[in-house]
Amino acid sequence: MSSTGSVLSSALERISEIDGRIKELDASVKDLKAQRSHYEGVAIEAMQEGRLDGVKAAGRSWRVETEHSISVPSAVKQEIVEAARRAGLDDMVTIPTTSLKAYLKERARESGASPDAPWADGTEFAGLVGEYIRPVLRHVTTG
Repeated sequence: MSSTGSVLSSALERISEIDGRIKELDASVKDLKAQRSHYEGVAIEAMQEGRLDGVKAAGRSWRVETEHSISVPSAVKQEIVEAARRAGLDDMVTIPTTSLKAYLKERARESGASPDAPWADGTEFAGLVGEYIRPVLRHVTTG
């Protein structure tokens, strides 16, 4: 085997080992997050039952805050855009880049474009969106 082949083989073997370790660590992190979520629920319940604004414990100062999440159902998306414009929030009316990327990727695939070509080429987004194209290494597990 050539030295290039040996270097490549070694690099790919090491990547595979690292991927295995990442998978193990991801499982550990998932378990720890589940445990943390459980204890967070216990702590929130205890603080709310005790009507506590905050407590100091374990070297930290703790408090319960209210967090909000917002969603825009597809059925009212246009009304939301119009409401945002009426409220003077034109600059907040955006298209999530992940959605745009998926759209452009599908259009490029359908058109048979080269994988190295910008996905926006030949679309109404050509010249409007920035694309950073770089090679990445992918793998499929065999054997």
